[in-house]
Amino acid sequence: MWWMWVALGLAGAAWSAWRLRARMSRQRRLMLLCMRAGLEFAPLDLFPDSTWVPHPLFAHPRMGTENVVWNREAGPGLRVFDLWYEDAADEAPRAPRRWATCAVISVPFSCPRLTVAPHELEDSVDPLGEEIRLELEEFDRRFRVECGDRRFAFAFLDQRMMQALLGLPPEVCLDANEDVVVLRAPLLAPERVLLLYEAAAAVRRHLPRVVGDLYPPRPVRGPHEARWLQGRWSAGATGGGSDGGESDGDAASPLDVAPQRVPHARWAVPNREDGRGERGWT
Repeated sequence: MWWMWVALGLAGAAWSAWRLRARMSRQRRLMLLCMRAGLEFAPLDLFPDSTWVPHPLFAHPRMGTENVVWNREAGPGLRVFDLWYEDAADEAPRAPRRWATCAVISVPFSCPRLTVAPHELEDSVDPLGEEIRLELEEFDRRFRVECGDRRFAFAFLDQRMMQALLGLPPEVCLDANEDVVVLRAPLLAPERVLLLYEAAAAVRRHLPRVVGDLYPPRPVRGPHEARWLQGRWSAGATGGGSDGGESDGDAASPLDVAPQRVPHARWAVPNREDGRGERGWT
């Protein structure tokens, strides 16, 4: 019977080698397409905050990012990347790894939770309430919109935004929450990754200005800021008291924050009288 175990071992090694080869081939194809399109590409995620996204998809205990696409001139406020994650296993030591392709857009306002999903994929999003019908019939035929704040849904999904969303690949869902808009889909082929980036750029260009007046950004300091210290996003508040503490000025999205600026950390200012002062985290 020993030969059966040897055969199983060889079959497993061959399967792993095939998957690795397919993964490297996809990665090379995506790199070449980004070079031709004038986009930046990194097989390993160079940004420390890519998973600092207020969305349940980024709350898994084990996850990682790779194959990041961005535009250096447009800044880091728009990125597309592959996300792998593992659900918490009940009995098995490791859960199977799952993959998705995500576009993350930083927005200059605070969003109540809103989901826009194709009708054939509406079971894959969290229910937020009754469906909201909009003015564009073509949009309503393709998407189901749910949001706990109807006023935000109508302000965010104006005519220009709905036209931009109609250009999304058919397997993509949109989820807006706090200061981030997420476009997510199953793992996409390299050509479709660039289509997702272009669709996300169109969404970013068509963000309604009126939303910033109706829903201004939250202060940087608040009851939710400490949740980033646990390494992943969680829905509950994990920071200070309910009053949210003092405000440190205008809000800044985690996507636009430099690596050294982390929650609960400030760079000490030298004393103006003697010009001295220890630099360190406070």
